[in-house]
Amino acid sequence: MWRRFGDVAFAVLVVVVVTFEAIPLAFLTWLLLGRLVGSAGGPPLVAVLLGALASAALALVTITVYLLAYQHVSERRAAERARRRREWVGRWLRVLYAFEPPPEAPLDRDAVDALLDVRDTLRGAEADRVTTLLANAGVVAVLERRARSGRTPSRLEALNALARSRIASTMPTLLAAVGDPQRVVQVAAARAAARTLATIDEPSAREEAASDLIDVVARRNLPFGVQEEMLLLADDAAPSLVGALLGREDPPVSSLRAALDAVARLQLLVFGEEVVRHLGHDDPEVRAAALRAAARTGLLPPSAHAAVLAALEDPVEFVRIHATAAARLLPRERALGELWERLGDRSWWVRRQAAESLAAMGRAGLDQLGRAASAHPDRYARDMAAQALRDRLVEVVEAVSG
Repeated sequence: MWRRFGDVAFAVLVVVVVTFEAIPLAFLTWLLLGRLVGSAGGPPLVAVLLGALASAALALVTITVYLLAYQHVSERRAAERARRRREWVGRWLRVLYAFEPPPEAPLDRDAVDALLDVRDTLRGAEADRVTTLLANAGVVAVLERRARSGRTPSRLEALNALARSRIASTMPTLLAAVGDPQRVVQVAAARAAARTLATIDEPSAREEAASDLIDVVARRNLPFGVQEEMLLLADDAAPSLVGALLGREDPPVSSLRAALDAVARLQLLVFGEEVVRHLGHDDPEVRAAALRAAARTGLLPPSAHAAVLAALEDPVEFVRIHATAAARLLPRERALGELWERLGDRSWWVRRQAAESLAAMGRAGLDQLGRAASAHPDRYARDMAAQALRDRLVEVVEAVSG
């Protein structure tokens, strides 16, 4: 808050100083033009020039003094706030463990921030006690009211506080904010809703809330990066969001990519069928995400083999890269043969991934790399295989000695 008002004051000061400096410079320009055309009226030129220089020096000194004072006051206020918050954190911990009674409402800003800091570090029953403290002090009601209406900076601060508090009862307010016309409010509310979703314990209620959140996100067409961040912030509730994303009829490409990447990152094996279903998607980004999920989860049923084989010949380079990573999950002989072929791909990255996949297949893959290093018809494939073997010299020695 202090910095926002300080920045406004600085902007006003700059406008005043520039105006104060511009007046003598404009007068000096007018006087010089008058002398140029032959008019000898007006004050002496030297006096006007000295006045202009003096005003410029005064303006520079004023701005410098303000900046130094602003920095000094800001540092002192920040140190004082940090001290008060430390004191409040200690006090809240004593309240949580029943060493002293809770303070009376209303709470000041430092007390609320300290309680939210405590909430960030707690789970389970202790987190529930913090939620009760926030509700009893009227903080939750105030934050919800500020999140629904008011100036944008105030709403964003309230949404950030709600994200930190993670109170399940605030989900309706957060869902309404995700539907706000302002993009910055939508993004902040989506982040807060994703974090709050994990605190809903009852499975059916969590699934319903996740479905409602994804519906609002789809209507507002939030970008891929925001949806990916939501899945990261959702923590234990990420599977519910992934299920809601993949379960939509004709979901947008950005949603599919975010959901499939979450399947890969979180090893959500329960969505294996959904991964297989999107291996042949029309969009190359979705195909690549599905192949990446299959490779990382290690799930490739026989029904998906044809899709992976087709992706190995895909015209899009990054699709072939991820198909080459997934190809090691094919039946061994078929995998060795296909990866042999990919060692000769026109893309360096595909050749590199083929060598990595072969090396990950153990003794059989290392043997194939050895044959490729000496007998592959493509010289770039021979070079890549040889380099892969050099990178795994210890594994090669162990395989030979074994």
